[in-house]
Amino acid sequence: MRPVIDHVPFAGASHDALVERFETAGFSPDYGGEHPDAGTEMSALVFPDGSYLELVAPTRDDPAWWGDFFEYGDPVAGPSDWCIESGSVHAECQRVIDHDVEVHGPSHGSRERPDGTVVEWDNAFLGPPDEHLLPFVVTDRTPREYRVPDADNYGAPVSGIDCVVLATEDLESAVDRFRRLYRFPNPEYDYDDAFGDLASFPGQDVVLCEPTDGELRERVDRFGPCPATVLLTADVDDAVHQHPLDGGREWFERRVRMVEGLAPHLGVVSRN
Repeated sequence: MRPVIDHVPFAGASHDALVERFETAGFSPDYGGEHPDAGTEMSALVFPDGSYLELVAPTRDDPAWWGDFFEYGDPVAGPSDWCIESGSVHAECQRVIDHDVEVHGPSHGSRERPDGTVVEWDNAFLGPPDEHLLPFVVTDRTPREYRVPDADNYGAPVSGIDCVVLATEDLESAVDRFRRLYRFPNPEYDYDDAFGDLASFPGQDVVLCEPTDGELRERVDRFGPCPATVLLTADVDDAVHQHPLDGGREWFERRVRMVEGLAPHLGVVSRN
């Protein structure tokens, strides 16, 4: 299956502080409730294309997921994982097992929204527990609109998640892994001073990078291969009037600008 991004968890030590940082940057997340079994709570920043950022933080000392990220980020640890939707999480687990990929799950998840609606799903995590290179998979038990209400920001300069940028210590090994598991096409290559060597797969939602120093290299050393950045599809010239953006760079002949206060973990990229 082609891994189309459903949502990206964006972690922080404090839910209120994380939401405040996004609001300062011109976004309007909506509170979504607690995950009672996982020991976390979340707000959702839903985009017009149906993808969303899940602003997630712990509600107890031993959350089930992303504990290392919560300890690292105060108030913002950046993306802690990334998620794709599947019609059958069980079938996708079997498919990747056939490719010798380690699987954790499927397991049942739920949360209660502030309006009392109960949201339920099944999910499974792919790959070793000490890395977050591969996505986790979700299949809804309740209607998806329970989990992802319609966005109320139609007409905004940002329309959705364009890609997740995954940091790794070995770019070519990661390229080979995605090509074998998801039959990605041959990548295109670029370079950025902060992100290092870049690889982008035409038509896919994934960019790989191999940082050699600085904050992103420290992130790989701490967490192993993992998401480093989320790029949102935007009209950059309009987005600068709503969100604080830096001077930017160009990747693969597209304009990229980081969101100040959330850099280097969140940016916008011009539409194709």
